[in-house]
Amino acid sequence: MTETTVSEINETRASLYWWFATLLTKELDKEQLAIYFCGEGVKLLDQLEQEALFTASVEKIKSALTTILPINKPELELAADFSQIFLTDTKAGAPPYASVYLSKSGQLFEQPHQDMVDLFTAQGLVVDPNFKEPADHIAIQLDYLGNLIIQDGEGVSDAQIDFIETNILSWLDMFVQATDKVKNSGFYQGICQLLQAYIKQDIAEIKA
Repeated sequence: MTETTVSEINETRASLYWWFATLLTKELDKEQLAIYFCGEGVKLLDQLEQEALFTASVEKIKSALTTILPINKPELELAADFSQIFLTDTKAGAPPYASVYLSKSGQLFEQPHQDMVDLFTAQGLVVDPNFKEPADHIAIQLDYLGNLIIQDGEGVSDAQIDFIETNILSWLDMFVQATDKVKNSGFYQGICQLLQAYIKQDIAEIKA
């Protein structure tokens, strides 16, 4: 069996999409949050901030971290933010499911969820049983995209481009806009805005 050679660019792309997926999967614990105060997370944000298109969103993330740093148990503050934005309905927050934004009903488990299930089934994949969420959760889509990028090795397949445009970009703007109406530290709003800027730049570059 021939081992797929993955380009450095694709490794970086996949890693970033997995990073976004991790942040949007669940609340950061104390140890995970610490890396954004004095660890690798600081270096990553500094690197991303150098890109003009990402500067504003990274500054928003850093401002939020500065705000919560002095708080006793800042991880609990961010957990509350996560819940306020993602674990609620569209009136109050921004549920991270494509079905909510793309279906007439605005409910969970609509066609976008089934499309992801069908895609996984066709490829012999399953959603992590420990992550009990519909298949059209943004984190699941981003995790799948990272895997797809690695599978493509040194190139970019039509399947990868189609997945980004059809399964993610079709609802990402509505999702990000919904996060912005929630007023809290702004950490997750900044993360979502950074994702939005990154994926739009990414698709433009790989299609160029």
